Amino acid sequence: MLWVAVHCHRLELDVALRAHDQDLPLAICSSTQVLQVSPCALAQGIRPGMRRATALSIAPALHLLERQAVTAHDALRQVATWLLQFTPSVSLEPPDVVMLELQASLRLFGGRERLIARIRSELTDLGFSVHLGIAPTATAAWLLARWRDGHYIEHESLLSAELAALPIGLLAGASAHLDALAAIGVRQFGDLARLPRTGLARRYGTALLTEIDAALGRQAEPRPWFQAPDRFAIRLELLARVEHTEGLLFAGQRLLRQLCGWLTARHLAAREVLLHAEHESGRHSHPPTPILLRLAQPSRDDTRLSTLLRERLAVLHLPAPVHTLQLTCDQPVPLAGTHGELFPGPGTERDDLARLVERLQSRLGREQVQRLHLIADHRPESAYRAAPIDQTVRRPMGAAPLPTGGMPRPLWLLNTPQPLSEQRQRPCWHGPLTLLAGPERIETGWWDGQDIRRDYFIAEDPAVGWVWIFRTRSTDDRDGWFLQGVFG
Repeated sequence: MLWVAVHCHRLELDVALRAHDQDLPLAICSSTQVLQVSPCALAQGIRPGMRRATALSIAPALHLLERQAVTAHDALRQVATWLLQFTPSVSLEPPDVVMLELQASLRLFGGRERLIARIRSELTDLGFSVHLGIAPTATAAWLLARWRDGHYIEHESLLSAELAALPIGLLAGASAHLDALAAIGVRQFGDLARLPRTGLARRYGTALLTEIDAALGRQAEPRPWFQAPDRFAIRLELLARVEHTEGLLFAGQRLLRQLCGWLTARHLAAREVLLHAEHESGRHSHPPTPILLRLAQPSRDDTRLSTLLRERLAVLHLPAPVHTLQLTCDQPVPLAGTHGELFPGPGTERDDLARLVERLQSRLGREQVQRLHLIADHRPESAYRAAPIDQTVRRPMGAAPLPTGGMPRPLWLLNTPQPLSEQRQRPCWHGPLTLLAGPERIETGWWDGQDIRRDYFIAEDPAVGWVWIFRTRSTDDRDGWFLQGVFG
């Protein structure tokens, strides 16, 4: 087995900072003292353990946030959910560690070194600073993550030697007995492991002995597995109020990366993603501003979603400053597996078109990107309908099939047929038209009050080329020749 412990060593601080693309002077505090410090605050002289008043006297611009265990636990679950894309064997170790069993995943992700590097890099992109420990047992990996970041123990036979120098203060079972153990010269894991087992259990409890055996692979470690939530919904509070949309892009992209990790873990894809920008409540409150990202084809590509978010934010106006972002994906769809291709195929071209449509819809609006749908009607002006490109126009039950046969029809049709003059019983436009083909009689539409009686002809104009004209078959004032369209 290969266990990896992901230690989020400054989890509460990362939760506060991850909505921003730059380091800020920030500290997480209890009621009396500083607990965690950002690198920017550290550079200004703020240190963990310092009293709150002292920290503010050194750095008056320091942001102080109260420690919130509930928020940190939610963040730990978010990290675990994202890690499920690499293995289903994920377990929580509160308050700040997630355990992974990765042995079966190594070949799929290109080997241990590549997989570990990817986990570290992408968690950093999500805004979480982590220390990793890798070992054949879960307890050993947990201890390494809190002792030596990135240390790897390859085989169980090496556990005793590699853990020998581990400070015993990292063992949960030894924390209450440090003074007593130090009094007999026991300060490292190797010293503790050499003590007589019976006396160790009698004096310091069986929990400490069990922890030692679990770290060395002598004790089974049954663990409850973490399950991803059925619905994705995540909130991210901003440290400062954001008045312009460009300030939301960085935080929104991080939320989208988390969404894509959840989708990958559940073998799903998103067709619609909704981002809510929440404003201040009170006298001048505004409802949350919805930012809808609609995909032409289901996807879980975070780059694709980030591009759509950038396009939507570029044309969005915020009615009020934003203090929180909430991302939801309520109706994901199953995504079929794909395989690599050496040469681009038709599917690649469709994907490129879908990306273009998504960007146009995000920038111009869904209703502004349309296509023509054929309608089962012989009347030229009723034979098509413009609708949003991702909307399906269905024919009613019992509708006639689409008209086929007859003369060819032009691509360009006039919105309203243009009356033509007539000279010596010949229709004229720029000059006399020469009839090339026809007539094609269309007599229909009596059921909706838009009935027509026409004879269509293909004619040639010396200046324009082929045109499509018709002559009405009625006795009203509109009887005569009309221009319907122009051939390309």
